[in-house]
Amino acid sequence: MNTEEIYTLFKTNFPYVHREPDTIRAIIGDSENTWIIRRGPDDRIISCAIIHRNTILFLFVEQAFRKQGIGTRLLEECETQIRKNGFDSVSLGAGSDYLLPGVPCIKKYTESVHENLLPELNNEAADFFEKRGYVHSWGKCNCFDMCMSLTNADPDAAAGEGRADDVRCRWAVPEDLEKVISCADDACQYQEESFSRYYKNPAFYGPGKSRVLVAEKDGKIAGCLIVSFETEGEGMGSVGCTCVSSKETHKGIGTLLVRTGTSLLKTHGMSEACLSYTYSGLDKMYGAAGYEITTYYFMGKKVLR
Repeated sequence: MNTEEIYTLFKTNFPYVHREPDTIRAIIGDSENTWIIRRGPDDRIISCAIIHRNTILFLFVEQAFRKQGIGTRLLEECETQIRKNGFDSVSLGAGSDYLLPGVPCIKKYTESVHENLLPELNNEAADFFEKRGYVHSWGKCNCFDMCMSLTNADPDAAAGEGRADDVRCRWAVPEDLEKVISCADDACQYQEESFSRYYKNPAFYGPGKSRVLVAEKDGKIAGCLIVSFETEGEGMGSVGCTCVSSKETHKGIGTLLVRTGTSLLKTHGMSEACLSYTYSGLDKMYGAAGYEITTYYFMGKKVLR
């Protein structure tokens, strides 16, 4: 299996996916994966699937070979392998890690705001899986990516709008690490998974490509955000894992963090900002800072019988 060949295939066909190149390569080349690859007469890959445990990380058929049953047979092989792995259900996209959160599409399962979808997207892939028994496992909740151009953004206005007099944003320092983790755990206490695992990297608490931004109120950390500079491409910045402590929600702190983080991306020379793999409700908060939904994801799941 040639990791670099599949990496090139992935990036060529999904140029809008913002993930660190080394992360993509590591996920593709994981030794626990099963790879199913078919080549054409010229030795070029015409279909490919990557399976990790019970997750189909990637399933692709070259455009010229679609609607010939190749995709259906490839999916059946994936499901057979997942049964051999000891599982009775299949997830598409996100498992223990992901190349794509789900299947890129223009479907949505509840109302949303601040939408500006990429023109190259359609529902063909999502429809393919739905016709073969897969359902959107998030119910009436959308999964999506959001982006914004920073070329004409005003960083001072973005950071200052909605600022509360008793809240200030600052870069976190090493002494903040445990307090940040406590804030993240408190913010996510009613969710299946806490964001605190993303905040445990000591390298995020000093100068670097990824840094923790905190909102401080009355001397206590009321919220936190991870701001990244060019980890996913030249000129590309990102914000994510927004957390606000339960006692401070609905006071604009999350929006203030996002605006301030986005302002810092602009100040540091980023031309575009993005956030990936987020969900319904947060389109309002991120949208208030100028972000727009660019891609929806079909979060497919199927019970094998």
